[in-house]
Amino acid sequence: MPNHPLIERMNRLQVGENSLAFYGLGQVGVAIRGPGGVLYIDPYLTDSDGGGGHLERVFPPPVPPGDVTNADLVLVTHNHVDHFDPDTLRPLAVASPGAHFAGPYTCDPAQAGIGGERWRHARAGEPFTELGATITPVPSAHTELEGAGSGYAFLGYVIEWNGVTVYHAGDTVIWDGLIEALSAWRIDVAFLPINGRDYFRTRRGIVGNMGVREAAELAEVLNVGLVVPTHYDLFAGNGADPGQFVSYLYRLNPDRPQKVLRVGELLSFIREG
Repeated sequence: MPNHPLIERMNRLQVGENSLAFYGLGQVGVAIRGPGGVLYIDPYLTDSDGGGGHLERVFPPPVPPGDVTNADLVLVTHNHVDHFDPDTLRPLAVASPGAHFAGPYTCDPAQAGIGGERWRHARAGEPFTELGATITPVPSAHTELEGAGSGYAFLGYVIEWNGVTVYHAGDTVIWDGLIEALSAWRIDVAFLPINGRDYFRTRRGIVGNMGVREAAELAEVLNVGLVVPTHYDLFAGNGADPGQFVSYLYRLNPDRPQKVLRVGELLSFIREG
């Protein structure tokens, strides 16, 4: 059976030194192609609401989860269904039998039919190595820090792989200490949510993130090499305009590189210098 076209394109791609390739999956989901395989972060590839019902997506999944045959590692940032989706992870784990998974303590791998030997409890400040990459979980606050020590409910990940350092925030606001924690790295590529938070969405039970201005200013403070906005495109009632992000970032620093990554699009990044 032939691979799905998107999976086939990932598999054919050759990654050179000091480079990584990124494929947008929508929401905050991304697949990263490195020299040792493919790493997925928060793939949400169904319309599941986690309770047997359905959510209304703005666009269909770029690939059915059962067609993801090339996953080597899947990182989960937290237990909300658009990040930890058992209906995505269950068929993905079958299609990619060699894949390993990692996520915070709030995610129950048994819900996704993933055996404990394939699942790592990711703990803030405790790096681990997979695929030749060093992965360091860092706390996220969605919208508050929940947890302490190494046990946080929401995580982001710093991924050092093939000479490139990536920060994927998952869902977060800027919390006291985040800038100091991330300043330990020279971040080449940052994936930051921009959908924000407000009174009316909070009343509807929608948990928020940093907004357009905060994400742009965080990228500027950290001197990020390239910033990619996330969490603006999948649900009509919880989105943002990435054009506003680009415009505000340009006002801060017209030389700060950014990329609005379309679903299924390839972004090739080469670290120079």
